Amino acid sequence: KSGYLTSASHYVLKIASGGHPLPTNWGCMQLFSQYTGKLECLLLDEGLLTELRTAAAGAVAARLLAPPGLFDDDGCSPDDSGAGGGVGGYIVGMVGTGIQARFQLRYLAHITYCRNVLVWGRSPTNVNQFINDMEKEGWTVRAVDDPQTLLDECVLIVTTTSAREPLLKLPPRKNNNTTTFRRRRPLHITAIGADSTGKMELDPGLVAAADVLVADSRLQTKERGEFEEAIMRGWIQLEDVVELGELATRTELHRKKNDQEEEDCRLTIFDSSGVAVQDCVIASMVYAALLANEE
Repeated sequence: KSGYLTSASHYVLKIASGGHPLPTNWGCMQLFSQYTGKLECLLLDEGLLTELRTAAAGAVAARLLAPPGLFDDDGCSPDDSGAGGGVGGYIVGMVGTGIQARFQLRYLAHITYCRNVLVWGRSPTNVNQFINDMEKEGWTVRAVDDPQTLLDECVLIVTTTSAREPLLKLPPRKNNNTTTFRRRRPLHITAIGADSTGKMELDPGLVAAADVLVADSRLQTKERGEFEEAIMRGWIQLEDVVELGELATRTELHRKKNDQEEEDCRLTIFDSSGVAVQDCVIASMVYAALLANEE
């Protein structure tokens, strides 16, 4: 994967050459001068920078679309329901137990006071290891047997698996209307795992029911990611998707603070399939830091 910014001094080539027993995104980033074409820096990051920039994008989307109560230090008492507790009873849901799941929580820790998590994973061994690891980092984590539980219990859900069948599905309604999704509480979903064609963590019906759809690239989202199937079926239009950069400036789409009469209970989804510009920015940041350390 390669990319550049017209205003930047370098373009970046990323090689992800991983395979068993290495992680799938194992590789390196190369920075070339846009002026001379010279290779000026080789970052043998072994996929770490990809993990970091992906987690950073997830945190940005969560900050704009998750309930504002997650980011306030008021009302931090646990939820009396026993569901896990958190800020105002809020809970973060995690689908998946791998490296990116850990980084998503680590980056969320910088912006939210909530430390209560419900997690689902296919392997009980990996779930237990995830719980042990993240509790050492200050999180309170409880496992669930069914990922659908997260739709009822959580206000922020992050999915980080390589699934090819939906893990989160549109809950059935008595009127059999498959295009509506109503909750008594807000819900934002950050979907990370579907970074290539054929991968899918969210049911297309759930995508179609969302009030706000955000992607890191509008053009890329019709070729891969969680919105691909819904677009192909005609359930949503490409024009319905807002890019993450646009979302930052369109404040009318941001999650609204609660008022005394009504809570902003919209379903919002951010689909991150990864774009080269993210690699360009983080690689340039690391290179600049290396140069500064040499001075």
